Amino acid sequence: MRQKVRPTCRRWKLQVLDLRDDNHNFWNVWDGIEKGACPPDFSQTQLLRNHPIQWGTPAVTVWINLYVNPRHTIEYNEYFYEWAKKRKDVQVNCQKVKFLPNPHYHPWHLLDIVEPSSIQELEVYKHFDLDTLAMIAPDLGQMRNLQKLLLNNVHISLEQSENKEVEEWCIRMIIPHFSKLHKLQHLYFNDVCFVNEHLDQVLRCLESPLETLAITRCNLSESDMSCLSQCPRVHQLKHLDLSGIDFINLSHEFLGRLLKRLTPTLQTLELKGCMITDFQIDVLLPALSQCIQLTEIDLQMNCLSKNSLKKLLQHTANLRQLTKEMYSAPYEVYDELGNVLPQKFAQYCSELMVTLNVIRQPKEICFVSNICANCGGLCVYNMEATLCFCWQ
Repeated sequence: MRQKVRPTCRRWKLQVLDLRDDNHNFWNVWDGIEKGACPPDFSQTQLLRNHPIQWGTPAVTVWINLYVNPRHTIEYNEYFYEWAKKRKDVQVNCQKVKFLPNPHYHPWHLLDIVEPSSIQELEVYKHFDLDTLAMIAPDLGQMRNLQKLLLNNVHISLEQSENKEVEEWCIRMIIPHFSKLHKLQHLYFNDVCFVNEHLDQVLRCLESPLETLAITRCNLSESDMSCLSQCPRVHQLKHLDLSGIDFINLSHEFLGRLLKRLTPTLQTLELKGCMITDFQIDVLLPALSQCIQLTEIDLQMNCLSKNSLKKLLQHTANLRQLTKEMYSAPYEVYDELGNVLPQKFAQYCSELMVTLNVIRQPKEICFVSNICANCGGLCVYNMEATLCFCWQ
């Protein structure tokens, strides 16, 4: 329109409308809200071959990424939903769908207008209950090209919290649909209730090996960990995150077996806040020392002594690919109330750094305390200096 281009053929029709934009918020740009932003240039958008035909009329394919958040875009999403529902010649494709927390807006109906097979990434940060997930589980099962799934804060509702039959029914409605996600590679569960005692059912449903598995702030049982250590669908992982899983009451050998199977492929390992002790870390060291592809490791907020940390660092001699390392400060740096003793913190962390420098030259490393007595934040010792500041 800006270039005043007019088609010479009267039968010329719009085929593809691409509303995706990685540089700006699309709606704010066109609405004039975002200052200094220019409308995106769609002149290079490639037309799709084998364009769908509906009712004998060339259909318009709309590409859009849905980001539903609590601050804006709600009225735009609702307008787009109503428009797409009325148009019978429109197919809405959506590669990425992200639902952010909003207690006043329940946008699941937006999935009604989207071609489910076009969705490759689904991220749900919205707090919702288990029976809501059970209702949309059939929609999830139709996303046959889904590669990344993130679920955050899924709990049984207060009304159903005492009804175990309803809880089990919801779980039976949800888990079978994972078997239809043939291209799933990245799976993230954060504070998801149905993982406990059902992890084996979820992993058995998967058709292909995962590349990323994050199970964080969830309750896992002995049977869950046993399954995790044996399931072939997770034995080619590049990224493993079990942060927030309490290993105090779990058999430590399961995690050791899992790491042993991941030695050829594992690139990032996060075990933050797992309450790992000296005894447990000793079991992990043989396998950890063989993870030669490892580039990042995070062992913050665990209960390790100075001697165990020294032993841990010595076992990283062969891990030449490491670019980022984060470890707990030794528990000797705390007083009887759990507050950090700054002088001991600096002394012990300095000794650990000397130990590592004899073995290899780290690229980025830090030792992190729990709560600092002076500022209420975290003490951090890195390659340059001792820092004391608040981390949220």
